[in-house]
Amino acid sequence: MTLPTSARLYLPRPALGACVYMAVERDTRGRSLTDAQRFNHYPATPLPMVSWIFEGELHMVVERHSASVPPVLAPALPRVVFSGPHRKPSASWSPGPVYALSVAFYPEALSRLLGIGVEPFLDKIVPLQAVATGAVLDALLDIAKVDARDPLHRLEAGLLHLWQGMHEGQVLPTLRGWVQSMAVRAAFSRPGASLRRTQRRFKDWTGQSHRDLQLYVRTEQAMVRATAQAQAQGAAPDLASVAAEAGFADQSHLGREVRRVTGLSPGRLGKLMENHEAFWFYRLLSEHLHKAAGQSPA
Repeated sequence: MTLPTSARLYLPRPALGACVYMAVERDTRGRSLTDAQRFNHYPATPLPMVSWIFEGELHMVVERHSASVPPVLAPALPRVVFSGPHRKPSASWSPGPVYALSVAFYPEALSRLLGIGVEPFLDKIVPLQAVATGAVLDALLDIAKVDARDPLHRLEAGLLHLWQGMHEGQVLPTLRGWVQSMAVRAAFSRPGASLRRTQRRFKDWTGQSHRDLQLYVRTEQAMVRATAQAQAQGAAPDLASVAAEAGFADQSHLGREVRRVTGLSPGRLGKLMENHEAFWFYRLLSEHLHKAAGQSPA
């Protein structure tokens, strides 16, 4: 089943490859969606984000016990918000058409830009003004102007000026590549440092421990394997083989980890990705990871 496309995933320019992980644009203007289709489901993530809501409203889902019970919604989000890394899956809902852009940053890069640590903002969403000041705040708020066109292009132009000279460019299209890179940097940034200091440095940079981030790496690899099997076979993937190929102890281990990141079993998630509008982000992410895996050396 092919669903209409109301969202796009963008990768950063090479010069911003060490700063921005990806950007996602969601635009439901001109589409007639049911209440259920106006939900947006997201997995847990170790990456902080900045989001701009150009048109419409978005409300975070505070609580939802089942699909048959109306969800409890938070007040409408501000036009520009900062989201820290989230250790649980989340969801939002729009009462009508919405046009928004969300940009995921590497934690250590955003810490440099904003002059803050991300660990205090774990599982939090706050107005951007609560964490940014000066030229960075001005550049990011400028994207929210009503007359702004091509917001991603404007954002990249502003970030290029701010990011210039902070770090050399690199391309890390997967969380696995990023976690490995950070682990190496933490281990060799101060030769002879103790294991505990290396671990502390890693957590200072990323907001979470290396062990915590392995959850996302394993789940990412499972998504890559499952997508590859589904495309090759034209059928639901064999979860037992996916678990083995992605480094899980067994299929039960895979199920527990996927539930921690998405709130759903692997089988249920696969079906919703295939035929439910509200799981558009998972479809985009799956396609991106599949392409990234195909471009990586064996």
